[in-house]
Amino acid sequence: MCFSRSHAIEALVYRGLAPLLPHCQDPVWKQWENWANQLLAQSIVQLQERDDIIHSLTAAGIHLLPVKGCWLKERYPDLGDRQMSDLDMLIHPEDAASAEQTLQSIGFRKEDVCFHHTTYIKPPYTALELHTSLLPETHEHTLYYQAIWEKATPVAETPGLYRLKPEDEYLFYMVHLSKHMSEGGSGLRSILDNRIYFRCFPDMDESYLEKELEGLGLLEFARQVQVLSRCWFETGLAIPEALEPLAQAICSVGTYGTLQMRTHNRMARLRQKHPNPVMRFFAYCLPRFFRPMSVMKRRYPVLEKAPILLPVFWVVRIASKMLHNEKAFWQHLRLVFQEGGRRG
Repeated sequence: MCFSRSHAIEALVYRGLAPLLPHCQDPVWKQWENWANQLLAQSIVQLQERDDIIHSLTAAGIHLLPVKGCWLKERYPDLGDRQMSDLDMLIHPEDAASAEQTLQSIGFRKEDVCFHHTTYIKPPYTALELHTSLLPETHEHTLYYQAIWEKATPVAETPGLYRLKPEDEYLFYMVHLSKHMSEGGSGLRSILDNRIYFRCFPDMDESYLEKELEGLGLLEFARQVQVLSRCWFETGLAIPEALEPLAQAICSVGTYGTLQMRTHNRMARLRQKHPNPVMRFFAYCLPRFFRPMSVMKRRYPVLEKAPILLPVFWVVRIASKMLHNEKAFWQHLRLVFQEGGRRG
């Protein structure tokens, strides 16, 4: 149970095992059963909230493009099979203020602001990442997604709602997976998603996918993921020896990777640019502690009228992270010092 839970597939694994243990009364098994039922309830609420968000935002005249698990979840055999930590949706940057007002009117509160998305929370289960761009400005594939709306198709039944064709949904899945793998890692659920794409969309244009993946520099990575997904979730064959390091990396980190791996990988990249550990430390910390004005305004709207208060709200933001997530804050800082002092 613990392993499947770390990879966010515990409801799926439970459903597969349940017919084999119809009368099991073991406390761990009953705990697993209760958790699977709770996850099913969570899935139902998340999809209801998804539909409410779509209805409310499009009714407010906001163009909306849901991505990732928002649609992929429904492609799994059972409603509770594909767990989601949050909903991901894209809007035009100029609609951000109107979207915030609309979301607050239906019970969401703003939780956090990142460079390219804002997180909204509605208890008990729903988190929404509302993107103004699919990737941060510093990501290597940001330029590819600047014109993503040109690839989106309007949904006739819901004016204002857009979808990507399956090929482009799959490409973004692969870009997002490669991003996670290069940072903190990603777990088995991501590889299972790959198999679901190809089972549900067997007629995807392979030549288009190959051309675009090659242009993104992800063709070989995509082929490796496809082989893993077929071995693990279709054929049951042993994985090729060459893919064992990738398989081990996926199995060892869990769904969202680890803070240690993410810090290690980011520091490794900075080590190439900044051999001096002091410079490396500041290169890592400054953009994370001292967000630019454009980001801080979204988190603290008072800065629109009083930009001179920016340093004050930098301190407020840091203090808030220390108070509300003290253990994670100091753990992260300790890892930064450890990784920052490494050589080579």
